Amino acid sequence: MRILKDQNRKNLKIIFLGVASISGKLKCVTGLHIGGGNDELKIGGIDRYVIKTTDNKPYIPGSSFKGKTRSLFEKWHGLTSNRKGADKIYRYEADDIDTALSCELSRLFGSTSKDGDKLNFPARLIVHDLLPINFKLEKKSENTLDRLSAHANPRTNERVGSNSEFELQLDYNLEVITDDKNIVYLGNDSRDNIDYYLNDTIIDLQNIFNILLLLQHSYLGGSGSRGYGRVSFYGLSLELKIVPELLSIDNNCEPVSFTNKTLIEIRNSITQEQEKIKNHFKNYYDKKCQNQ
Repeated sequence: MRILKDQNRKNLKIIFLGVASISGKLKCVTGLHIGGGNDELKIGGIDRYVIKTTDNKPYIPGSSFKGKTRSLFEKWHGLTSNRKGADKIYRYEADDIDTALSCELSRLFGSTSKDGDKLNFPARLIVHDLLPINFKLEKKSENTLDRLSAHANPRTNERVGSNSEFELQLDYNLEVITDDKNIVYLGNDSRDNIDYYLNDTIIDLQNIFNILLLLQHSYLGGSGSRGYGRVSFYGLSLELKIVPELLSIDNNCEPVSFTNKTLIEIRNSITQEQEKIKNHFKNYYDKKCQNQ
């Protein structure tokens, strides 16, 4: 029986197989507020502005989008908030690389181990900033009343209006961890080959679309309990490319693509075409290992 859990960093390596790219459009169903800093205060003006690019256009930071989807995933899987992150917010973190490799959340969003010798696990899912396609900005006036004195506390928020649209771009890196003999390392001696890694990859891809579905039934940004931040997705595509395709050096191989579909249609396509997806990356992995 191979003992893998005590291997140190120098005996492990990462083989980069390619990228699964997800693109589409996010549409604001209700007004959206993700806050930016206020440069000045104006009497009777806006109290909270939305975050904007340097050319004064609203956008959705990838960090905000990723944080929300991670939180939804933790709740969905019932994970405990066992560690405080750099942002002072408690969330779930896998304690070591072995736990991370068998954790669906950690494979997507990464984890930081308690002990540096246990190895951190980098996120495989990259969330790019969502830049605007078309947008409108609006003012939303609100008021709170003190229950005893009836004292009013009015405020005005800036929001990205309903029907505004943003470009969605996510990338999932297919990275295989192996030992110095090119044996796949999955933190468990009974799962030590490329087939098990690709089974995990199919689950990860399905979960990306699952959390986007969950987000449609939740909210993005602030004040969600007051009706802000409902979003939807449309015009989605998934394209899976091995490294030679990314580098445009192999004209004999075509990426696996599913284009202009809904979240559920692409998730179902991943299930129906999983053998095609697995073979696309397995063939490249086998060739790469043979050449090493």
